[in-house]
Amino acid sequence: MAKRKYSDAEIRAMMLPNGRTIGQELVALDRISRLFDSRFGMMGINFGLDSLLGLVPIAGDVATGLAGLHALSAAWRLKLPATASIAIIRNLVVDTSLGAVPVAGDVFDIFFQSNRKNYRIVEKHLIRRAEAHAATVNRRR
Repeated sequence: MAKRKYSDAEIRAMMLPNGRTIGQELVALDRISRLFDSRFGMMGINFGLDSLLGLVPIAGDVATGLAGLHALSAAWRLKLPATASIAIIRNLVVDTSLGAVPVAGDVFDIFFQSNRKNYRIVEKHLIRRAEAHAATVNRRR
């Protein structure tokens, strides 16, 4: 029997144990990741608060590093696998350490977009979980 693929709408409507839908969790994380990585654009290049705040020495990099922890806290709160947390932490470390380099780090932030990468990590794991759960429910029927 072939594995059934679920539509994006079906997956996003699935409830999580915390009482929110997958869609609600992803929308909240998407807003923050876009704000910090791709909210603004100039000459065809998208950037966000991460690269702008990074212009403020030390404090800006610390602030954006702390903001990046939002995806990690979401991964922990949603009880995603350790591999998701490890990938998020790796992105945060790379972004914070290389982003702290004056000027070059700000350019790096524009192109690396760790918050968007971390959003996609959470999204991928939530979708996998939803599909696995739906397949289990369908087998019981």
